[in-house]
Amino acid sequence: MATPTAIKKIVVGLDGSPQSQAALEWAVEMAQGMHAHVTAVYAIDLPPPFYPESYVMTQQFDDEWRKTMRAEVENTWCKALRDAGVEYRAVMEDGRAASVISRVAEAEGADVIVVGRRGRGGIAEFLLGSTTHELVLRSKVPVLVVEPATSIRKPRNARHAA
Repeated sequence: MATPTAIKKIVVGLDGSPQSQAALEWAVEMAQGMHAHVTAVYAIDLPPPFYPESYVMTQQFDDEWRKTMRAEVENTWCKALRDAGVEYRAVMEDGRAASVISRVAEAEGADVIVVGRRGRGGIAEFLLGSTTHELVLRSKVPVLVVEPATSIRKPRNARHAA
């Protein structure tokens, strides 16, 4: 029988969305319970070539924009980690989100990757891609997919209060 190993290193993907916030909350709880270190990762993903707002690409290369985003990641997105007293570090790198998260997780020797489920599906997922889907299929590190509580559906037989 294999001996279970404790989770000591957690990588969580952040992008400021409610889905990534749910993943972060899960990572905080896990880190507190297991005394684990969290690496919060934000990938600066270039928009697809057919993206109509070409100014975004220029903006992403701007040093002032990056400085502002770094502050947002550190001061706002990682606030839950700081408030909970969890040991963490924030990483901000260029590249496709799945590739960056996977690369950081492997480099850190992470025990698990935690990401939120956006649930686009269909044509939107085909055109925009799915970070979660790609991580689940290709990551060498186990992936925990978290769905925000606000989007969890009630069971079909649930009764509503009158």
